[in-house]
Amino acid sequence: MFRYGVQCAFQDLPERMPVVFRGSLRQVAEDSRKAGYEAMELYICNPKDYNAAELKAVAADNGLGYSAICTGLEKILNQLCLTSEDASVRAKAVDRLKEHLDLGVAIGCPVVVGTMRGDIPAWDQRQVYLDRLADALRQLDAYAAEIGGELLVENILQYVSNYLNSLDEVGGFLRELNLPHVKLHIDTHSMHMEETKPFDAVRKFGDILGYVHFSDSNRGYPGSGVVDFKSYFHALMDVDYRGYIVAEYQPYPTAMESAVRGLEYMKLLERAAEIERLEFKR
Repeated sequence: MFRYGVQCAFQDLPERMPVVFRGSLRQVAEDSRKAGYEAMELYICNPKDYNAAELKAVAADNGLGYSAICTGLEKILNQLCLTSEDASVRAKAVDRLKEHLDLGVAIGCPVVVGTMRGDIPAWDQRQVYLDRLADALRQLDAYAAEIGGELLVENILQYVSNYLNSLDEVGGFLRELNLPHVKLHIDTHSMHMEETKPFDAVRKFGDILGYVHFSDSNRGYPGSGVVDFKSYFHALMDVDYRGYIVAEYQPYPTAMESAVRGLEYMKLLERAAEIERLEFKR
């Protein structure tokens, strides 16, 4: 029922960053295929540096598609932020995300907004920053409508971002905005830290759910920690989620071992959930 993707990067990243495969385009594509995934998630910045035709060709050579483009490196490497004090930086951040949307449409996938939303430095000014984020998302929604793209806004745990942490916060924010081309992206590691009833939260916001990251409590592959992934499968089935489930975790004990173990575990639990949902008759 579900399709599975794995996060990949071309940059030389710190070892503990939750990115599974790192290397050249051909290397990460070959690794993703060997591990059994159907799609790659790209963790990139500067989208105009990439050739969409080449990205599509290398993916096709390995029987893969693309699940999404993640944009966190734009903040880490380029200091681009949608809620910056500097209006010119905010404008550049919106323009850069439009470039990501262009690339996403060209290779057939949505674009994730996570840490690019920035933090709120003064809590008594919270509404100012929420309004800046809302304005940016409205601009991006309008652009996505023009080109046929989609944007995903991720819930992020409080140790990485100081607002829109729980699904009630980010889901409520998106529902109020009511932007047709902006959907909710959930991350199970963040939810493990932020939610008291995570599976109910998935069901509550199933109507706007567009994307899923699976990562265990220790930021390892599913099965390496204590997250109840089978209950996540039940919740996703309850809301008829049809998108990708993507492996986003630290590459331990090795990138390939983590990728293979995580995928095997996810598929086994998906099947277990399916069996549990079958009617039992005597």
